[in-house]
Amino acid sequence: MFRLVIPCLVLVLSACTTSHVADDVELRATTTVALLPLVNHAQTPLAGERAEDILASIWQQNKLPTLIRAPRTNNKELPPLDDQYRVDNAMQWLSTQQADYIISGSIEEWRYKAGLDGEPVVALTLSLTASGQTTPLWTGTIAKSGWGRDSNAVAQDVIADLLSYIEVSE
Repeated sequence: MFRLVIPCLVLVLSACTTSHVADDVELRATTTVALLPLVNHAQTPLAGERAEDILASIWQQNKLPTLIRAPRTNNKELPPLDDQYRVDNAMQWLSTQQADYIISGSIEEWRYKAGLDGEPVVALTLSLTASGQTTPLWTGTIAKSGWGRDSNAVAQDVIADLLSYIEVSE
């Protein structure tokens, strides 16, 4: 029996999550939310775009209000790695949209730790702000390390955890 307890404890403690999230926020089902590019502070290229895709997918799965996204450059060049360029283009696009709220944020970590204690690590921050305002209505920061080799799976968990604080009212 004791031989089973230790491996179970190791499994439970191997995936560590830390989060700081404001209280739940309720959005009307008829609202429109614009997703701005997530600024990538991690060393992994395009982590912000990966997180945006995951966020949009989970947003829809959770049946949250309409989410609109800034279009990505549609040329045959390499994608821009300069986040300020992406944010500036998104802000221009946003001025032509009728969004009630704006989701913005940043990626702090998105990597696989190498070595004997190798594990995926993801950390991100999201903010929800009413259009025309500068103070967020809701913010959430979460970091998680997991086990396995897939940082995208950990990212899905992290983003789903954060979005669970956004609810829809009728």
